[in-house]
Amino acid sequence: MPTPLRCVGIAQLTVNPLQHAMRLEDYTTDAICQAMSLPAFIEPHWAQSDVPTLRVVLTPSFHPELCMTFSRTDDSTSLSVIALAEQFWAQRSEVYLPRDREEARLPSRAFEDALRLFQSAHAAFDPDRRYACCDGMGSESCFVSRAGTQRLHAHVSEQGDTGRLVARLIDLAWTGCQLPRVRNALAQAAGYLSVEYPLQEVPPATPVTRLAVLGTPQERHEYFKMLRRHKKDEG
Repeated sequence: MPTPLRCVGIAQLTVNPLQHAMRLEDYTTDAICQAMSLPAFIEPHWAQSDVPTLRVVLTPSFHPELCMTFSRTDDSTSLSVIALAEQFWAQRSEVYLPRDREEARLPSRAFEDALRLFQSAHAAFDPDRRYACCDGMGSESCFVSRAGTQRLHAHVSEQGDTGRLVARLIDLAWTGCQLPRVRNALAQAAGYLSVEYPLQEVPPATPVTRLAVLGTPQERHEYFKMLRRHKKDEG
């Protein structure tokens, strides 16, 4: 009997004249994280550490992407949230995008709660299940330490465990963060799960100067790689 095809979706597959230039194969969590000035979705040093890290990248259909990273420490949970100011999917090439970032400390039990939900969602997911995407919000999560790496790539509406995981991570991040733009990005993502958070009043945006980077694709790649390294050294 043929495997049933379920449609749940993300609008990244919806035809949009403003978004047709991004190739689907280029729309990866590594590319999204690099646009956020992160080295990669899974950072190399994590696999050499006894301290576990949990990261999730969310790809809302109609809002900019965001990344939440949770790490366990001796007596607390370290949280980092990065929210792009513009949707990466709408870009025409490799770019370095403006973003809002906040770091916070949460109670140690927050990590255990997040890990429990991740493990439940990971165990419940069937990688051979076929489904098509049309709108909503995608997610990709990873849990990494010296002990190994687990990954989960699932739409938040595909299974209840994934939705509960993402909803809980958003709640932990929204409660722990204070910056209005970061909170608003989290609230927008929560809306795809039918969860509402009050939008925060934000100060006027700082004017942005845009520069065109010319050259071959390889030359532009090397330039953005150097720029990310410079930003990381400054931070």
